[in-house]
Amino acid sequence: MKDEAIKHIISRCNLNEIVDILSDKLSGSELNSLLLEVFDRRTTKETPSSLLSKYSKNKLAKPAQLDFLEFKEEELECCKIIANNNYELIELSPVAQLGTSSVMATVNQKKVLTALRNTEVQSDPTNAIALHYASLKKSNELSEKTYNFGNVSRVIRTQVFSNPNFTPHFPLLCLISCGMDTGSFEFERTELHKHLAITQKVCKEVFGFENIFFEIIPCKGYDEKSQLISDTLFYTKNSGLDIRIAKSDSHNNYYYGIRIKAKIIINGVEHEIGDGGLLNWTQNLLANKKERMLTMGIGIQLLHLFKKQKC
Repeated sequence: MKDEAIKHIISRCNLNEIVDILSDKLSGSELNSLLLEVFDRRTTKETPSSLLSKYSKNKLAKPAQLDFLEFKEEELECCKIIANNNYELIELSPVAQLGTSSVMATVNQKKVLTALRNTEVQSDPTNAIALHYASLKKSNELSEKTYNFGNVSRVIRTQVFSNPNFTPHFPLLCLISCGMDTGSFEFERTELHKHLAITQKVCKEVFGFENIFFEIIPCKGYDEKSQLISDTLFYTKNSGLDIRIAKSDSHNNYYYGIRIKAKIIINGVEHEIGDGGLLNWTQNLLANKKERMLTMGIGIQLLHLFKKQKC
């Protein structure tokens, strides 16, 4: 539908070459200067009345519906758990480098709120931290050890959600581990155990949910019999974590080897509250197949809302 709308605009305004000119023939700085002028002119035509009218229809700009003080206290408790597990907390910029989501991952740029000055609004902290890690590694500021990062950011995504609990902007608690392959799947099994243990601790101690389990989904050529999966499960078997093997997902083109889903059960109903897995982003950024990266994103706003509904 959007592609048809673009074709209509181009045809109506006789702008057959405009997309090619803007995307291919202007430098980044030239495009930025042009768009700054365009939006400056458009905003000069706005009035307080038109501004209010447009705001009322813009779901991306509306505030979140939650108990602010209670949620901030929960967020702080989450951060303390992360820090106490030797994860370095990073305060990210509200914007990321343009292409951070679509170039590294398989996210369509149209689902990201693209901004001016070669940036996009933060849509996933894991992408931004992967870029941060790779930049430090390339400049020889990091050693060959494993680095654990944590972050809580309010992100924004422009796709339409059918679930009423999903809002255009929401806070994500992210765990990111980056390092080098040391053999025998040591990175994968060690860091996976940390991510799952912290996720369980957050759900139980901060939000009061005891019934939590994890699905390990083999992907990209792996299945439940693969050594990567069996070694990882063996390492975590006495951890007190409820880990289940799900059907292999051979069509997944985002994660490789292992995808993780964290779920809680409320009144017999399963709710997905976390998603993560192994990624090849740092391998691609640093052109080094020995690089390893594991992530977990936890929807703490969802957990907050479920907790409020339970009370």
